[in-house]
Amino acid sequence: MSERCVLFITGEYPPMRGGVGDYTARLAEALERQGWAPAVLTSRRAAGSRYVAGTVERWGWDLADRARQAAREAGALLLHLQYQTGAFAMHPAVSLLPYRVRERPLVTTFHDLRVPYLFPKAGPLRLYLNRLLARGSAAVIATNPEDYAALERDRRLRGRLHLIPIGSNLPEPSGADPAVTRRRLGVPVDRPAVGFFGFLTRDKGIDLLLVALEALPEPRPALVLVGGDLGDTDQANAGYLSWLDRRLVESTVPVIRVGYLPPQEAADLLSALDLVVLPFRAGASLRNGTLVAALACGAAVVTTRPARPAWLDPLRDREHLWLVPPGDPEALRAAIATLLADRAASERLRRAARLASSAFDWDEIARRHTELYQAILARRARD
Repeated sequence: MSERCVLFITGEYPPMRGGVGDYTARLAEALERQGWAPAVLTSRRAAGSRYVAGTVERWGWDLADRARQAAREAGALLLHLQYQTGAFAMHPAVSLLPYRVRERPLVTTFHDLRVPYLFPKAGPLRLYLNRLLARGSAAVIATNPEDYAALERDRRLRGRLHLIPIGSNLPEPSGADPAVTRRRLGVPVDRPAVGFFGFLTRDKGIDLLLVALEALPEPRPALVLVGGDLGDTDQANAGYLSWLDRRLVESTVPVIRVGYLPPQEAADLLSALDLVVLPFRAGASLRNGTLVAALACGAAVVTTRPARPAWLDPLRDREHLWLVPPGDPEALRAAIATLLADRAASERLRRAARLASSAFDWDEIARRHTELYQAILARRARD
């Protein structure tokens, strides 16, 4: 085993479906290219996958013991927790992890600080547990400016808080003929096709997109749903998905559900669609891996405006993507109609999206992680 080993701890990992799992796998690959030996402790459903060194049947109070054991067996110098509020079955043991694995420093990446919408009453407790986890970590990483700003309010994190973006979970498009790609996947080439990429969860606003498309004149664009229904760790959106399934069947919009595709096929399809529309209810964020992936694939993207434009830096409205107010189907309809009618404008978005996606390069992301790991280990050695 390499002398430079990091053990990732994550609630999901491929072949499980979920953005944090995909992120962890891509980061592990990029770190390996830079001389690290990544290992992963994750759910038993990912047993046998690349880098997996230990698995957990059920997340509970024995998490620290399992982490210590996996770290010893892998020869890990430090632990790196990939955390989001709804992961690890929302068990509080994960928030105590840095206090129970003191033999090795633990880094925590917060992927999403929002409280799961089905559990609003748990908000104050969840905020407390998040703060507890952050304060015990050797370093804290936020993946987007909103979460960074929220964490920055805690003065105890000064000097330990870092902003490192996520990258695309898809490869670059292969350059295949868009018409061939569309025909092979059952997407019409004789009418516009508007794509949605991601899980069918309430916060993604697919129902708002349906309303917008239904308001367009015939022949309406086809709606192409790319991706799985729900992530493997998502228990909160089952009711919404059941309702949405009925809504999709009843809609006057032609709906094509290509489902979960191999990464290269998904990248080629996103590149081949006329538009990719991501109507996030809370506004777009750089925490949204589907947004980063669509841009990296050179898609013409319509999405929703965040509360602060700077939260999408370096992306700019009408240059790299087209922003509309969240929760506004009429604004969505107008943007879709404009870009479908103005091919030159959509092509400009495509070209600029590819250029902007260089800001989310995995090798640069891994380099920044390497610098952070080395600084933590050096500080540990001095202490």
